[in-house]
Amino acid sequence: MSIIGIEKKLINELANLIDKSVTVKLVDGRYYEGILLGIDLSDKLTLHLVLGSARDNNGNSYYRVVIHGSRLSEIISKEQPPFDPNEFSSYIASRLNLPPGSIKVLKDANMVIVYDKYKISESGVEGSGPLASKLYSLYQEYMELRKKRI
Repeated sequence: MSIIGIEKKLINELANLIDKSVTVKLVDGRYYEGILLGIDLSDKLTLHLVLGSARDNNGNSYYRVVIHGSRLSEIISKEQPPFDPNEFSSYIASRLNLPPGSIKVLKDANMVIVYDKYKISESGVEGSGPLASKLYSLYQEYMELRKKRI
């Protein structure tokens, strides 16, 4: 895999953590827990983060915390993503009688595409019509099953 491919994968992983609960450990051993609201990769050498509803290791609460990348040691996500595109594609393939090649998984985008027309991601189903309605019903079933397992 090329360096560009590796960078893209890292950016996608970080983007998938947006709006999720994370723990950010700093180089001095302190840490913050909160919702990752934003990342700044404009400087190729440094990653900056914005946390919301954050709490530090001393129990202090903060509305927003902006962390300079030079202070970062680790970013830890405790949440398992509620939507797994590979698992969902298998789920709909077993429930619908679609021809081979009609379901595509975009792992980096955390998305499933059906017939190059319907997009299914953690945020729901994009598209309209009878198949979109069926996909939405299957999406709801799948998400309920995932919640029970997680």
